[in-house]
Amino acid sequence: MGVNLINGMETQNKVLIIDDNLTNKSILEDILNANGYQTRYALDGLEGLKIVEEWQPSVILLDLVMPGMDGIRVCEEIRKLKLPSRPSIIIVSIKGDKSTIVDSLAKGADDFIAKPINESELIARVRAQIRINEFYKELEEDKRNLETILEITNALSATLDPSEVLNTIVTKVAGATAAVRCSIVLIVKEDEGYVLASHEDPAVKELRLDLSKYPEIKKVIETKTPLAMDDIISHPLMQAVKDNIKDLKEMSILIVPIVFNDEVLGTLFLRTRKRERGFTKKDIDFCRIIANSTFHALKNARLFEKVTREKDYLKEIAVKDQLTSLYNHNFFYSRLEEEFERAVRYETPLSLIMMDIDNFKQVNDTYGHRVGDVVLREISAMIKRGVRKTDIVARYGGEEFAVILPHTLLKGAVDEAERLRELIESHAYAGLVTDKITMSIGVASYPQKGAMNSGDLVNYADDALYKAKWSGKNCVKVAEV
Repeated sequence: MGVNLINGMETQNKVLIIDDNLTNKSILEDILNANGYQTRYALDGLEGLKIVEEWQPSVILLDLVMPGMDGIRVCEEIRKLKLPSRPSIIIVSIKGDKSTIVDSLAKGADDFIAKPINESELIARVRAQIRINEFYKELEEDKRNLETILEITNALSATLDPSEVLNTIVTKVAGATAAVRCSIVLIVKEDEGYVLASHEDPAVKELRLDLSKYPEIKKVIETKTPLAMDDIISHPLMQAVKDNIKDLKEMSILIVPIVFNDEVLGTLFLRTRKRERGFTKKDIDFCRIIANSTFHALKNARLFEKVTREKDYLKEIAVKDQLTSLYNHNFFYSRLEEEFERAVRYETPLSLIMMDIDNFKQVNDTYGHRVGDVVLREISAMIKRGVRKTDIVARYGGEEFAVILPHTLLKGAVDEAERLRELIESHAYAGLVTDKITMSIGVASYPQKGAMNSGDLVNYADDALYKAKWSGKNCVKVAEV
């Protein structure tokens, strides 16, 4: 993108003198230095080519008659170099005939000055070449910017995945503006935003921002206009948060709103090092064009987020019981079959606990179904907290629960069942006056004689559960085969 004034002047001021005559070199240096130009000097073509690559001058004053490579050959070799920007070459020679001038211009020179040197003419011609250079640089920058805009436009139409589009945008914008950070921030509420994409780390998604700590973003939301700061630390807007931005010394930022129907959906947030380059008007204009295109991606991101949440919700309700948030009956059987097959394949133990609330109908009849639902939720939460993370807890039916315990022997399952029974009995339930809640529990394990499949394991655990009911309730019984 564009170059800021300080660094632009540094580039424009570089003039390389390639001349084997020390007197000519001194004359040229004196004139150029007196007019504010930086100079370097080379005695021959080889040394000059090396300095051109390293120093990258804006203008080269080149003598024609030199030992080794003559000026024409040096001119040709300079034009073969792959440089970030094309330097202007002005031939400075005592040979001023038309044939020499024409040949020099044909071989890559931009101008010709015949000796003896006239100071005013030299400075005028150097300045003219610098103006031409800057014009071509701007054309090249405009071309790159248009290519970037085209790439981003193609990305917007090439995929429906907003994450991919947003990552493309921040990467391309960072490259075009030489920003050390480029992010897209989605505005959700007055003080809440989310970083949806950052070119520094493509893995960043939905990083929450407390916008009360970002007065610069809030200012852009309020004004709906871009904001550029050359020095974040000293800017009056940032004084309230200056202790939080100590590490951003000598940094410049640019924030451009992404607006649709007079609403700020988000912002492009760019940061660069002030000493290297600041953000120019051309940077701002470029980012505004990108921001005007980005709102589609942000709208899609909002829609995509909504659809994703709905899909996740539908997936969840397909496997979860809505009252207790435990896994439902169908998911229980699916997981039990998987775990049973795994236990058979790898010859590992598997246990199953079946639990039923004692006298639950009496709770509903006495206190009502709303209190009954509270009891179910509290029991569900206790069971989930009371088992291992690897155990699978499900609501098997009305007041019946099941726990699948992979890699667990019968004794371990009985111990866990007893612990859960005591936990549930000792708990004080909201809405119940004096009544206690107890559980009857049955336990079965694989390998066990007769357990050929997951259905057998359920039947054994269920039989043990009914045995607990017949034995007076509030106890744990083991399947017998």
